[in-house]
Amino acid sequence: MMKKNTLLLLLLVALGSIAIWMYRRNPSSTLSDKPLMNFAIEDTSSITKVFIVDHTGKTALIERQATSRFWKLNGKYLAREDAVNLMLATLCRMRVRGNVPMKGQENMLKVLASSGKKVEVYQGGDEPSKIYYVGPATPDHFGTIMLLEIPGIGRSPEPYITHMEGFTGFLNTRFFADEMEWRYTGVFDYPQMDFRQVSVVFHSAPEASFEVNFKGGNDITLIGNIDPISGAFRTNIAQFDTLRVKDLLLSLKKVHIESYNTLLKPEAQDSIGKSIPLFTITVKDRKGQKHPLDLYAKRGREPRLNALGVLSSWDPEYYWAKTEEGNFALAQMFVFDPLVQPLPWYLGAVENPIPGISWIK
Repeated sequence: MMKKNTLLLLLLVALGSIAIWMYRRNPSSTLSDKPLMNFAIEDTSSITKVFIVDHTGKTALIERQATSRFWKLNGKYLAREDAVNLMLATLCRMRVRGNVPMKGQENMLKVLASSGKKVEVYQGGDEPSKIYYVGPATPDHFGTIMLLEIPGIGRSPEPYITHMEGFTGFLNTRFFADEMEWRYTGVFDYPQMDFRQVSVVFHSAPEASFEVNFKGGNDITLIGNIDPISGAFRTNIAQFDTLRVKDLLLSLKKVHIESYNTLLKPEAQDSIGKSIPLFTITVKDRKGQKHPLDLYAKRGREPRLNALGVLSSWDPEYYWAKTEEGNFALAQMFVFDPLVQPLPWYLGAVENPIPGISWIK
């Protein structure tokens, strides 16, 4: 009898251990039946727009476009594709990891109200399907405090600790409202090489300037000798390094600045904009529209050795860039120096690429 009871006790312990293991493996399985704990939106293709506002008043409206892979940002810019995809993946895989301890719930509700972010997700229609109140990370950085509201059902009376399955970390940084952080950083985006022309003007050395006309395949024309008044190029060049010119054209498939968050004050932007750029890169698309980008020298915080091994007050890593819309951005020399090689490079008269900083006077 005692042996039988011992076996029964061991069986109960084993079953209990299995139950605890299964719960820890998927703690949200018993919670998903409660709508206000069901944070995930599994079909992200049904999401039409997301509106985010933070406690400082910054807002970001990200809207899906039917005819483009890019989402629209605040009705005027393209949104970063990587940031949109990361946000959608988070909305799809977000789960409840556990409850906020009872004694901390009231304080956390105050934190959500005072410094949290509000995220409205729309799946068609004028009303959001779900509203998230996104708070801080947990002390162990393995979870994020959130509260869910579903229009027509109500708002959860308590916040929960959320996480994303298959990811270790916190999620609040994936929902941000800064327009400049959301903005797409691509300045030249021609994956199919559907452009007609590219020109590079060296404002301090016009003789280094050139233009490439491209009709597809190997139909490439290189032109030099820029007119200082009209800006037109006048002399066709019969012999040039075809591979180097093709490399230039191929690089235009994807060219990005680093960030629009320059921290420049308006008066500093005005001063830079009134100065003469080092280079102007202009791409003409198949519709005949020209898209220019100006690159300016950027002063560093302190003198540093540049790529020429010379101590210089100019930043050896970045340019200021000004887009055709007049917006300023940070541009990495690593990305843009291959685009601003002078005409002799394409004639094979120069053996190694020339650092862009060599044109800074």
